[in-house]
Amino acid sequence: MSKKFKKLCTLVLAVSLILTSLAGCTKDKAEETSGNDAKKKIAFIPQLIGIPYFTAMEEGGQKAAADLGVEFIYSGATTASAPEQSKIMDSLIRQKVDAISISVLDSSSINPIIEKAKEAGIKVYTSDSDSPTSEREIYVAQAMDKDLGYTLIDRLALQLGNQGKIGVVSGESTATNLNLWIDYMKERISSEYPNMEILDVRYTQGGSSESALKQAQELMTKHSDINAIIAVASSTIPGVAQAVQQAGKAGQVAVIGYGSPQTVKPFIESGVMEESILWNAFDLGYLTVWAGQQLVEGKEFLPENEVPGLDYKVKYLKDEKTLLLGPPLVINKDNVDDYDF
Repeated sequence: MSKKFKKLCTLVLAVSLILTSLAGCTKDKAEETSGNDAKKKIAFIPQLIGIPYFTAMEEGGQKAAADLGVEFIYSGATTASAPEQSKIMDSLIRQKVDAISISVLDSSSINPIIEKAKEAGIKVYTSDSDSPTSEREIYVAQAMDKDLGYTLIDRLALQLGNQGKIGVVSGESTATNLNLWIDYMKERISSEYPNMEILDVRYTQGGSSESALKQAQELMTKHSDINAIIAVASSTIPGVAQAVQQAGKAGQVAVIGYGSPQTVKPFIESGVMEESILWNAFDLGYLTVWAGQQLVEGKEFLPENEVPGLDYKVKYLKDEKTLLLGPPLVINKDNVDDYDF
């Protein structure tokens, strides 16, 4: 082998080694860049899917994801089920998402899964319904529970002339938010309305409209002098309203509750209901995803926060670790057509 050929081989080998090294660096850099540029995954587990309220939250979350450059995962069961929520959260943990938010149905069953998610390095927080005894990072609240309970009773008192006998039809008996609202209703009546009385509180299976219909019928049968029925979940309003309508007691037995505009619209138009208490569910979904992004990026919440996509500032209550969407919204014939959820 000639010296010239040996030099050529050495040169070729050297160039080959350099190119291989550069390719490896380029690959590593590309993988690093790809990892950094990958969209953060923010999940939300509703209490159930397929009703206008949570669909509006989903749409708000999708809009926020598009605006903020994150991926939004919306995953829930067709009925309100605490065991199903736990299964879904466990699946999301295995998927290694970056943040999980949940509308809590049962604190006792979900708290261990929240702890598991936190141990896996996932930012976990609550939205729509809280579990204050858990290790959640924050709570994204639609309104203060006290304000929701008080506002509903104040509005109902106006309809009843500050006196009357009331029945309550709620969702699942373990739902943290629903039970808190009922507690505050009782507190408001006790302190402000001595001539108003809650006769009975009934619960439904999975928050279904069919179960609510049956419970409302039983309330009216057992208490022939009942003056109002409160539906403490958007999914129970149709059942309660239909029970009153079918009994021919529209205008005699007032119906009020926490229902989305599209859910209550036909009953407001027919005269079965005058008002519903709620909030902007689309905005709540938007705020939920924004909050998840802030947590994943390690950003602190301010006493008042500018949230892209919302035309108002969102308060953060540091002691309660709560982001507050705003005050309750009273829905009636004057504004029911202003919302599409």
